[in-house]
Amino acid sequence: MTGGQVALAMETQSGDNPAQQGALNVRNFAVHDETQLERAVNTGKDTHRNAIDFSNMRVEFTRMPGRVALRDGVVRGPLLGGTIDGVVDYAHDDVHLRGTLVPLYGANNLLGQLPVIGLFLGGEKEGLFGITYEVVGRPNAPTLRINPISALAPGLLRKVFEFPANDNGDNTTTIERVR
Repeated sequence: MTGGQVALAMETQSGDNPAQQGALNVRNFAVHDETQLERAVNTGKDTHRNAIDFSNMRVEFTRMPGRVALRDGVVRGPLLGGTIDGVVDYAHDDVHLRGTLVPLYGANNLLGQLPVIGLFLGGEKEGLFGITYEVVGRPNAPTLRINPISALAPGLLRKVFEFPANDNGDNTTTIERVR
């Protein structure tokens, strides 16, 4: 990653509550040499991109001993945007993130800005066309899984094809373990 201005706000840790709520904002940055993202913005031309530009990213998080839970994350750029929710569990060397990748984010998201009807066309974050994904595995070598069928479902209907997440009641996503 290059460029960018970062703003981080986080509660201080206390003895009563080791969890810290926070929000991370990053503006005007580029991600370099990430082949999975390059495939997501492939326009059919035989061009190789060195970097994908993003205008902003915002994610809320809860930091606890050994893990970070991400929620309501959104990243926006002219070629690609997306959402993110999930958990990075350092104590168990596990990551489980999910969301939607939205190609041509600016144009794809225009109809989502319309009052009332925009909610059914993807809302302000997901756009009319997108593809659901999950990232699972060890933090040093995660695996990206996509659901190609989700690309056929516009806007709100795409929620049917999202990868599952669990909620343990404290507004943090948990990891479902099958070992």
